Amino acid sequence: MQNLILAAGLGMRSKGKKLLLPYKGTTIVAHAVEQSLQAGLGTVLVTGFKADQVKQAVAHLACPQLQIVHNEHYRKGQGSSTICGASYLGHDSPFFISLADMPLIESRHYLYLIEQTSAPVSRPSYKGKLGHPVLLEASFLAIIRSQKSSFTMRGLLQDYPVQAIEVADEAYVTDIDTLDAYHHLVESSQSSGQPPLPPLE
Repeated sequence: MQNLILAAGLGMRSKGKKLLLPYKGTTIVAHAVEQSLQAGLGTVLVTGFKADQVKQAVAHLACPQLQIVHNEHYRKGQGSSTICGASYLGHDSPFFISLADMPLIESRHYLYLIEQTSAPVSRPSYKGKLGHPVLLEASFLAIIRSQKSSFTMRGLLQDYPVQAIEVADEAYVTDIDTLDAYHHLVESSQSSGQPPLPPLE
């Protein structure tokens, strides 16, 4: 099983900071990679904006199961990064597409979806809202690679039946596109009794 983590976007709504923000003793992006590896997934991390800083943030996780690749055309959008990353995935194994800015996703969330899936495409659904990561069978690699860089996964999947796996955990639909969302995450972790996150610089 494999995982393609998208970490290439400009992050304009967070002033480009979100993936490098501190979280649970590491950074948002490193936490995403760490949880993927802990789930036993061969992991491809696609960088783009602030590629050197992102690569440095995950350097301590270097291992044979992790590939870090750079999308030179990341400004063309998420579709181009998905195509780039798909080129590095194995041809014969199902794969996730996940987003690096969803810090509540842990290894158990991947494992739960693997256990529940029974279709070529599946994704979590929280209170009627579809989330991430998306799990696809290996045949979709060729389909993704044949797309134009402007494509979106949402548009692509409209042509295929998608299994919506009902979940009770909002982690599957929680991202931190803005600094306000990050502050809310900090406040939530403090109110739940978890160690406080470092303040933003």
